Amino acid sequence: MTSNSNSYTTDGITLKVCPPSSYRSIIPELAVLLKSCIDSNITMNFIQPFSLEDASEFWLSAEDNVKQGKQFVVIAQEAKERPEPEPKAQAVGLLHDPSDQEGTEPPVILGCVILYLSQLPNAKHRGEVGKLIVGKEHRKRGIGKMLLSCLEDKAREHGRTILVLDTQTGSGAELFYEHIGYTKVRIR
Repeated sequence: MTSNSNSYTTDGITLKVCPPSSYRSIIPELAVLLKSCIDSNITMNFIQPFSLEDASEFWLSAEDNVKQGKQFVVIAQEAKERPEPEPKAQAVGLLHDPSDQEGTEPPVILGCVILYLSQLPNAKHRGEVGKLIVGKEHRKRGIGKMLLSCLEDKAREHGRTILVLDTQTGSGAELFYEHIGYTKVRIR
């Protein structure tokens, strides 16, 4: 694994906290990821019908908090190998596009998670895990665990010693969190 203060790379997957200046540019991909999750009957506090516009609105509504450092969006990305181009006939006088020679396509967002920092004066030690999403086709690769590890590092940077989350009882998500060491707390 390689890392710097803003990103970690392991097994070709880069995990990073999205910089506020780049947040708006990833909203379309985040919206597709969220909609795909909702369409797979993982409700995450949303109900059907749920459109791509609804998903985009959710992410846009977080923009001010991201810019103010009240919440952080951690993303997992992977650069895809560019397929070998078909041989092209060389023609005299045509310019060659140097991007045809690059080996990878732009990174694809595989998953994300949100760290909400409590803003209450008596809760500056607490953060909340929200919207841990891994694309269906990328599950069972350890991406969820990697995202949470990066989120936990960010929480520690901000003095958060307790992380809370909610999930559906009996769901795969509940089992996942228990498996990686989160403790179940029930409210009566």
